[in-house]
Amino acid sequence: VLLLSYRLNQRNVSIIRGRARDIPHKDLSRFFSSPHPVTIRYDDPLENLPRQIRFHHTIRKIKEWTEEDEERQQGLWNEEDYEEDEVVLVESYKDMPECKTMHEWQTSQFPTCTVIHEQRLIDKEFGKFLASGAFRQTFEIYDRQTDSPVAMKTIREKRDKYRFTPYYMDRHRIDALIYERTSASPWITDIYAFCGLSGLFEFAGGGTMEDAILDKEEEGQKPFTRIEKLALAVDATSAIADLHTIDSINGYSAMIHGDVKLNQFVRIGNMFKLNDFNRGHLMYWDEKKQESCPYAWDDGHNGNYRAPEEYKVEALSEKVDVFSLGNIIYTIITGSFPFEGTFEGREFSSKEGRKRVKNGEKPPLKKEYRESDNPIDRVFLKAMELCFVYRWQDRA
Repeated sequence: VLLLSYRLNQRNVSIIRGRARDIPHKDLSRFFSSPHPVTIRYDDPLENLPRQIRFHHTIRKIKEWTEEDEERQQGLWNEEDYEEDEVVLVESYKDMPECKTMHEWQTSQFPTCTVIHEQRLIDKEFGKFLASGAFRQTFEIYDRQTDSPVAMKTIREKRDKYRFTPYYMDRHRIDALIYERTSASPWITDIYAFCGLSGLFEFAGGGTMEDAILDKEEEGQKPFTRIEKLALAVDATSAIADLHTIDSINGYSAMIHGDVKLNQFVRIGNMFKLNDFNRGHLMYWDEKKQESCPYAWDDGHNGNYRAPEEYKVEALSEKVDVFSLGNIIYTIITGSFPFEGTFEGREFSSKEGRKRVKNGEKPPLKKEYRESDNPIDRVFLKAMELCFVYRWQDRA
């Protein structure tokens, strides 16, 4: 992982023996498969001392994107259902030469690999497995400097051997960059270190917003008051607003989340914060039109919190986050997911819900909400109205 960090962090990592030259991203596999030992030198940011590591050819080769992968992906684009592990994606602006990066930082990274490497993850006293997601697994560990818990996310042991590709390395680079750029926001979790496919993050031991809402519904607890629901909605909305505002140009966002769901908001103290930017995207800019360039993400979008343009596999923008925010507000109000479960005697399924969203339908609301005169309810209804606009170009 230090070698992977080398290319964009030459100020504190240098090759002193071996193939001492800058290596293009696409050529990393040839670099790793070299039969010659390589020695690298880096600076330890904690002790301010130079360190040196010698790598032998124990890492053989990174899986590269091939023509067969491209053909397989083209076939998947037309499939409604498939296994997650069948999908390998490449997003690009290669057909839009007028689109350039919005900011110089979008092509950079700031790895702090020594901080990651010194964590005592395998020590049972200091490390505890918490959960596994689509991209990484999370551990609770204790920071030796502050003696407080932090969250460490790293690749899954058995299933992620194929994720050592330029694409997945860039996924996590973007994830870390978005955390870094949004560190001023109190509604987005903090990042403490990043290296390759791993990172250290602010620890959230209070569960997710999904847990908080559904547990009350399933366990028969006293429901949230309107003020409590409003507080949840303010947390979620403030996080999206900060994400879309920081480093924006003329109202066009520089970065998006791309996967806004209830379980992406985690409780820290008395508030919920947004985390997990594995599907995040850094927007490009059309200087001539003075607007951001839409992008494509062709993975089928089987989730239930997607915007119509995602299900239709059309051009995407930061407005996908806004539509998903509407779904979150809906669940906060009703205690149920959009287009799921039973409503007025009708049974809804997730697959049916996706088709309804694609066709422009909005999730149903009970009469007591639709006709409420309560000012908080009216605010919720107005917010959803702004979020659930069908065309992303007209969305708030």
